Amino acid sequence: MTGTAVTSTVVAQADAGGPATSATDDVQDHAHDDAADDAPDDATQARPHVVPQDVGEPRVRVLGVRHHGPGSARAVRAALDAWSPTVVLVEGPADADPLTVFVGRDGMEPPVALLAVTADEPRRAAWWPFAVFSPEWQALTWAAAGGVPVRFIDLPAAVQLAHEASDEDGDQPQELRTDPVAALAHAAGYEDPERWWEDVVESRAADAAPFDVITDAMAALREHEPALPDDGSSDAPAHLLREARREAHMRQQIRAALREGHERVAVVCGAWHAPVLRGRLPAAAPDARLLRGLPRRKVSLTWSPWTTSRLALHSGYGAGVASPGWYQHLFTCTDRVVARWLVEVAGVLRRRDLPVSSAHVIEATRLAQVLAAVRGRPHPGLAEVTEATRAVLCEGDDALLAHVTADLVVGERLGTVPDDVPTVPLEADLRATARRLRLPFEAAPRTLDLDLRKDTDLARSRLLHRLALVGVDWGTTETSRTRTTGTFRETWTLLWRPELTVALVEAAPWGATVPAAASARVVADAAGSDLPGVTALVERALVADLPDALDGLLPVLDARAAQDGDVAHVLRAVPPLVRAHRYSDVRGTRVEALARVADALVVRACAALPGAVTGIDDDAARVLRADVDAAHDAVRLRDDPAGSELWWRTVSALADRTDVSGVLSGRATRLLLDAGHLDPDEAASRFSRALSRGTPARTTAAWAEGFLDGGGLLLAGDRRLLGVLDAWVGALRDDDFTDVLPLLRRTFGALPAGERRAVGTAVAQLGRAGAAAASADVELDPELVRAPLATVLRLLGAAT
Repeated sequence: MTGTAVTSTVVAQADAGGPATSATDDVQDHAHDDAADDAPDDATQARPHVVPQDVGEPRVRVLGVRHHGPGSARAVRAALDAWSPTVVLVEGPADADPLTVFVGRDGMEPPVALLAVTADEPRRAAWWPFAVFSPEWQALTWAAAGGVPVRFIDLPAAVQLAHEASDEDGDQPQELRTDPVAALAHAAGYEDPERWWEDVVESRAADAAPFDVITDAMAALREHEPALPDDGSSDAPAHLLREARREAHMRQQIRAALREGHERVAVVCGAWHAPVLRGRLPAAAPDARLLRGLPRRKVSLTWSPWTTSRLALHSGYGAGVASPGWYQHLFTCTDRVVARWLVEVAGVLRRRDLPVSSAHVIEATRLAQVLAAVRGRPHPGLAEVTEATRAVLCEGDDALLAHVTADLVVGERLGTVPDDVPTVPLEADLRATARRLRLPFEAAPRTLDLDLRKDTDLARSRLLHRLALVGVDWGTTETSRTRTTGTFRETWTLLWRPELTVALVEAAPWGATVPAAASARVVADAAGSDLPGVTALVERALVADLPDALDGLLPVLDARAAQDGDVAHVLRAVPPLVRAHRYSDVRGTRVEALARVADALVVRACAALPGAVTGIDDDAARVLRADVDAAHDAVRLRDDPAGSELWWRTVSALADRTDVSGVLSGRATRLLLDAGHLDPDEAASRFSRALSRGTPARTTAAWAEGFLDGGGLLLAGDRRLLGVLDAWVGALRDDDFTDVLPLLRRTFGALPAGERRAVGTAVAQLGRAGAAAASADVELDPELVRAPLATVLRLLGAAT
């Protein structure tokens, strides 16, 4: 049967809404299988072909499905109800069978996923996601509700992860077969495979799906696929060998179920595999040979929460669907599907304060139905509903439509798993702690404002900081909207992602609880860090309230401080230590030892800075200027008299030097002025000398850059400084102006918009004052100015 003919049959049966024919019900000849077990190895090919079906009551029925589809899910449920199998076999890793006992329990709410993680390399993991509209999930829940045995029949995760590792090590090309749904859709005249599948299967009103016809279609497509060599040679292309082994394992599981005496065996698998699993199975010996000696890795498996957005194709999930939210609606809604969907759309828009009435919903429903009729579709699909939404409810606004797509078409919902699902102790501790602190795991971003003077908020902050230390970034911290100069508030954005479960598994070797894991991890990280890195870890350990980690960090910090001769490293180490010292007041931690280290580093920085600034160019000076600024702020925050006095002497000496980059000497002058160690007249005098004609233009521009960095309001408020700068710019030669313009543009471009406007206003006023002064000394001849004045007035539309 050709692909076109098969596709036409599928579409015709789907349009008629009739059930699949029974002539191709899957029949297994158990005696044949037993005989095949003893057949010679070359009796059949390793890649079986589709064989004719026996006539009679079937012992095995194969339900070929798409992995996530509401029509397929309903059809599987209906087929299981009608046939009542004695065992259900589901495509999925065979070593996950013990986890099927959790299906149907309280707290198990899809979307969820089977998670397999390798014991020796936790970063290597695999997922098998399930939604409520996944046919496999419906098969699992049907079996759980009826007490029917259920098993997974795909290659064990231990084998699959071992093969993925070997493929990466061998750098084998990942060849992919042609998308079978796309091929059938093209044969049926559809450009969009999603729309074809939705018309044929997912939007069907009847519960039955054309399983047998779809299987025939897949068989026709498989005839054009390259076959595995007859001897099952491992030299075959990796993707062919992988698929052949998977299907061989599935057949072995079917044979095992038949040998156990099951009278009715239901197999729920991807439609692509269905042709080689139905009918009379080939000899078992080639399958056994193909599976013999496969490498394995030690893995642990569990159930993990999943999100609807991770079921979407755009997430990179290969078996994803374009619209998981729409498919969820198709599965759960039994009547008036379009109207109910558009009511939900209206709710999304109303929550954004948009006036959407019931009349809008009625009109959009009619438009979607008309579009489907014009296009010859059996029912309005997502395309018609989306166009109706855009035209009627969003009034053509694609931005509003994007909100609908994000909230409904894709959606963002996080599934849940029971508390007794096996997991690593670290994850169990996190979930218990989060429950105690009332921190829900959510798939949508949530802003959390914390007041650290409250016990619960302080505990939440410590938990989130500890998780960040072990690489579990549940929350990202922001500058609090209510924070000024204090440290009593933090703002976090919380977002739980499925891959954080893997991050917890990776962090599990560090400890069984979050505090223990964070303490061990931070001490281990310090061993390979330089001085700024160790001080940053000290600060983070204090924020996270890890006293055990601090005991291990302080000796490392002392050693690094004594050995590191890089002045930039010393300068960068001071701010974290000073900030950490403040936490003794805010967070209740004891940090007396840090003050001693911080003061010693200030002394070392003051001793090393004069030599470090000699001979460096402007670019290197800009990098060092940032470190000087940070250390300067830290010294002022520390407010230690001895250290402050030493620091001011060092800064003053730097400001007086003419043999260093103007970026640094200009910046030192500004620091002295802002702190009151230099009066405004002296600062203006130094500014004027630095911008004198005897100094090269680029040198003066660098000095001005250093002096003006940190705010332009000083320049806007001090007309003397502004006048000096204006006069210097006005006196530049053309080539000098072209040379320094990029530097000046960078200096003023870095100012906030409000400060730039203030400086611009001050310059304009300065210009008007100069023009007025100049005009006071000039007498104009009325006869000479009459003609040009009349022209200007005419251009301005004024009477002459």
